[in-house]
Amino acid sequence: MRRGASFLPFPAVGAALAAGLVALGVARPAHALGPLTVEVGGKVGVGTNPTSGPNPFGFGIGARGGVQIFGLYAGLSVMHYFGGGQDVPNGIGNSTTKVSASSTLFGAELGYGISVGGLLTIRPQVGIGSASFSYAEDSSATQVQPSGDGSHLYLEPGLTVVVPLGLFFVGADVSALILPGVDQGDGTSKTDASFTAHGQVGVHF
Repeated sequence: MRRGASFLPFPAVGAALAAGLVALGVARPAHALGPLTVEVGGKVGVGTNPTSGPNPFGFGIGARGGVQIFGLYAGLSVMHYFGGGQDVPNGIGNSTTKVSASSTLFGAELGYGISVGGLLTIRPQVGIGSASFSYAEDSSATQVQPSGDGSHLYLEPGLTVVVPLGLFFVGADVSALILPGVDQGDGTSKTDASFTAHGQVGVHF
């Protein structure tokens, strides 16, 4: 996976929360069209390593907001993964360089919710958006901030389960995180894949 410039997650988190507030603003008139639910919540979870290098995913936190009407769900999601580090050979004798990685994903989600006895909702869904990666190299002699395009398209098909608890909800999701056409730095590209799992908590109206 190619190294890229840093990407701050906070504007994206604000965008996801803003989308939830906009959804709240349209909830009342949309009720005339049918049953509508607005969901705004936080996410915490993990992602597996899609490469043999340092894991750009690992532990992560994020937020999502969206609306569901007649079972159809549309929303926005942002996740920042704190990643991990790995010692890799640097070609100078037997010495190594510590390489750290992290990532931020921001995109849209589409799905269809299936209610099970009013006790929970099972929602097959797919996410699509931009994954931005940040890599840093650190050795005892120098610290390098790599340059290059660190953004990639991602696709995230998965399954979300939401359990209502009055005004609140709890939930969980599992997904396959697919990164097509990742530049390998040698003129070739390939598709990387990871698996993610998150717990969720939030409010719905």
